[in-house]
Amino acid sequence: MAVTPTAALVQTLNGIQFGFILFMIASGLTVILGILDVLNLAHGELFSLGAYTAIGVFGFIIGIIGPPGGGVVGTAVFILAVLAAVLVTAAILLPVGTLFEAVFLRQIYDRDQVYQLVLTFALLLVLLDVKKFIWGDSSIRTDAVYSAINAIPTSSLVGLNYPTYNVFVILVGSAVVVGLFWFFERTKTGRIIRATAIDREMATAIGVSTDRVFTLVFALGAFLAGFAGAMAVPPTSATLEMGTNPLVLSFVVIVIGGLGSLRGAFVGALLVGVIRSWMITLYPPGEIAAPFAIMALILLVKPEGLFGTWGETA
Repeated sequence: MAVTPTAALVQTLNGIQFGFILFMIASGLTVILGILDVLNLAHGELFSLGAYTAIGVFGFIIGIIGPPGGGVVGTAVFILAVLAAVLVTAAILLPVGTLFEAVFLRQIYDRDQVYQLVLTFALLLVLLDVKKFIWGDSSIRTDAVYSAINAIPTSSLVGLNYPTYNVFVILVGSAVVVGLFWFFERTKTGRIIRATAIDREMATAIGVSTDRVFTLVFALGAFLAGFAGAMAVPPTSATLEMGTNPLVLSFVVIVIGGLGSLRGAFVGALLVGVIRSWMITLYPPGEIAAPFAIMALILLVKPEGLFGTWGETA
């Protein structure tokens, strides 16, 4: 199948956009795994909870101010409404993450990982029922509004018309990447978190409150998952099952990049995103299998993943 340069650029940009969304999900998962040593099966439901919350806030705002329509003003109104929805999502997901860690996970850190898997799976089912109770079984969509603002205008990239919101997601994703690396590399809190990950006993010995660190880390992971859901939902729809696929792909990403490696999560997310996007064009039946094939190939060559452990690369 022949692919024109324009189509190739569009597919690559789509892959980068999806890669940034995937990184936001996987970074939260890898931070929780790297610090708390907990494989959080409920992480995908936190993503979907963020999507449902954001779409509810977005719909409320649009209901007050009216449909934004096309044009620069309409696009600006749409993006501002999305940002407001993201802020509300953050305000909700941070306390939810804090509650989950303090009430549930803290009780089982010293137990076998089977307890953690059972508990986080139970939280997954609870969140699923919460969504069903609040929003019902039907999917919730904003694609009509999204289509209106993406009809006119589009962002002109080297002569290419590309949806404005997609460019917005890439820019926000880039800011999240820079912000996370700056936080862990340059701030005192970030260095304390890294030190706790490298040597928990030594961190406790020098006066670090590991309980506070663990709560902060889980709340941060929950926030990143919800943030990703809020950013991903406008072009699509919120459904009860929407958390499953991102969770599975996030596992693939952190295995490709290396368990606990934030840098690895970034590289793995972009790799999976671009390959998935290209497979949709070149061979659609291979879209699902391609990320797993890449994961298997990398594990055969480098079983620890592309990058080192959390303590070396976060």
